[in-house]
Amino acid sequence: MAKIELKSALISLGVTEQETEVYLALAELGACTSGPIIEKTGLHRNVVYTALEHLIARKFVLESQVKGKKQFVVADPTVISTEFSQKAEIARDVALGIQTLAKRQRQEISVHEGNEEYLALLARLIRELPRGATKYVLGTGGEAFMALTMRPIWRKYHKVAKEQGIKIKMIAYESQRAALEQDVTKEGIYEVRYLPDEIENPSGVHIYPEANTMLNIIYSTTEQPVTAIRIKNPDLVQGQLNLFKNLWKTAKP
Repeated sequence: MAKIELKSALISLGVTEQETEVYLALAELGACTSGPIIEKTGLHRNVVYTALEHLIARKFVLESQVKGKKQFVVADPTVISTEFSQKAEIARDVALGIQTLAKRQRQEISVHEGNEEYLALLARLIRELPRGATKYVLGTGGEAFMALTMRPIWRKYHKVAKEQGIKIKMIAYESQRAALEQDVTKEGIYEVRYLPDEIENPSGVHIYPEANTMLNIIYSTTEQPVTAIRIKNPDLVQGQLNLFKNLWKTAKP
């Protein structure tokens, strides 16, 4: 490798330009005091002394005393590959650490209102799930919600779900059984169980485990549009999934 290429390579490895000039000069000169290095590089003596200190600290250069004078010599050049192989290991460790931190994502919350936003959100979350995954629905809206929101978006919503091969486990209420089964049975992707009406809730929860996401759905009425509060929080999602599984055991097919 030519000298100019060596200089460029060393700089790319994080050696400063002045340190590189001092290092290459010393390599050409062989063991010597600082004087010849200053003369060969044309750099100020303080710059040369500082560069030598840095190169010694990195073990690129060795220092000794000869007849009371400091003498310098280039160390075994394999120290360069050793240093950077160690740095590569550190970089890999840092990368793994960053990945671990990234998995501990901050909680994300967003609010989506109206049928169009609701449909877009449902479709996006379904596409985030792996093919054949299961979506969990805890609680469903009544006839007003079906008429105002679900029936207008029904075909598009289920088209996306079927394209992704998604299965839906749903816990609903006994009073909704007849109307709900009329709608969901024909789709072939639902498994539904029912809870007593006395615990009915004006909101529901959708759980997407693989997306670490849950939706709190406030059902639409003639006075207000459907509102979905999206929360991305792995611990909260796992807690809701555990609740769903416990209720699933007590709900009736």
